[in-house]
Amino acid sequence: VLATHLASADDRADPKTAGQISTFDAATEGATGDRSIANSAGVLAWPAARREWVRPGLMLYGLSPFEDETGADLGLRAVMGFETRVIAVRTVMAGETVGYNGTWRAARTSKVAVVAAGYGDGYPRSARSGTPVIVGGHRAPLVGRVSMDMLAVDVTDLGPVSSGEPVELWGGMLAVEEVARWAGTIPYELTCAVSPRVPREFR
Repeated sequence: VLATHLASADDRADPKTAGQISTFDAATEGATGDRSIANSAGVLAWPAARREWVRPGLMLYGLSPFEDETGADLGLRAVMGFETRVIAVRTVMAGETVGYNGTWRAARTSKVAVVAAGYGDGYPRSARSGTPVIVGGHRAPLVGRVSMDMLAVDVTDLGPVSSGEPVELWGGMLAVEEVARWAGTIPYELTCAVSPRVPREFR
């Protein structure tokens, strides 16, 4: 197989991809063997890159390689979720802070859920306050810094929330692409970072 790997295919406006395809064609002209160019972005956005073999990666998760789109926008279905539960609910008074270094300060008396997940599980420490999670089927914002084993979520506006409430960190209701944007990274890093200590369930 004659192969190359596209460096900038996730940017549809970048002319380097068309140039790379042309260079590959010129370099392999007359050579025998199947060709392989397209990664996920190539498959989805660059028809000229589709040859005898393609190498989809991220799109196999049902995710988008493009910064401004989710897999659902492209007709894909997410096949991986990251789920946990609430382990405590606390009242935080106006003016009090949450998390290491007190980076989030309550503007009002707030109800904060402590969630059993952290960077030790592969949830990104770079996720900033405001990053959405799903608690009991409703969106709620992360508050304060992610710690090794826990994160905190402002559930003040959600109504009753108690220990054991299901939490989706990403998956069917919350696109991992959105979480990645809040964390300043790409969705592939998040899907690859889930640590071995997290139980896997295959459906």
